[in-house]
Amino acid sequence: MAKFELKGKTVVITGASSGIGAESAVAFAQRGAKLVLSGRKLEALTRTKEKVEKAGGEAYIVPADVTKKEEVKALVEKAVEQTGRIDVILLGAGFGVLGLAENIPLELWEKQFAVNFWGVLYGFYSALPYFIRQKSGQFIIINSLSGRIAMPISSVYCASKFALWGFVDSARVELERYNIDIISIYPSFVMTDFHSRIESPDFEVPADLARKMRGDPVEKIAEKIVRASERRKAETLCTLYGNLGARFLPMSYYLAKVFQKLSLYFTLKVLKKKN
Repeated sequence: MAKFELKGKTVVITGASSGIGAESAVAFAQRGAKLVLSGRKLEALTRTKEKVEKAGGEAYIVPADVTKKEEVKALVEKAVEQTGRIDVILLGAGFGVLGLAENIPLELWEKQFAVNFWGVLYGFYSALPYFIRQKSGQFIIINSLSGRIAMPISSVYCASKFALWGFVDSARVELERYNIDIISIYPSFVMTDFHSRIESPDFEVPADLARKMRGDPVEKIAEKIVRASERRKAETLCTLYGNLGARFLPMSYYLAKVFQKLSLYFTLKVLKKKN
């Protein structure tokens, strides 16, 4: 498969205010791509824009809330208006819910799916007509190892990410006839501010949870994303244990249970239960 050349391409990124989205914007800029940065926080998007420009890139800001489909549609339309086309859309907005399944209110389920699942779908269907028309394009979906391996006290988060996995694996084959790629990225713990925004009815989640769990530097994940784009690589599982777990745990119910219990043990060591 021919390499996907990023120089001169337009890359739209949701969740570009911080974390993986922001760092990926810089990595794409270093390859010569034009960036359209989106998120809810204008001040944070401005900081990302400055980093992109410092890296020699060109960036536009289009604020949008991924839970509002009309705003996401307008984001894509403005990206085309400002740059002339859209070649890649990185759907990276997301947050986490952590807690015992018995204690998760339905409101948190709805919020989790609104961002992690519907936020991706709105971006997908907003960009799809442009990709079909030009017979090229890439969707880059930021999933999680929790979208391939069911983890204790993460039932809501896992459900939203497993839903993405099922959708993407089905749609990927269908869209090959249009020369459209769907690329899934499966990080584990990443050293960003993600964990400071986790909502939980049961636990106090430390903001530095990723560091305590020996997570990956965000720059490393951003580079994996850009390489996956260039190589048109359908899936990237970002850690050795993630690769092994996603491939072998589904083959053994008992092995999966041992893995889950160990995961629960080590996670609870760094979480403090709420009173």
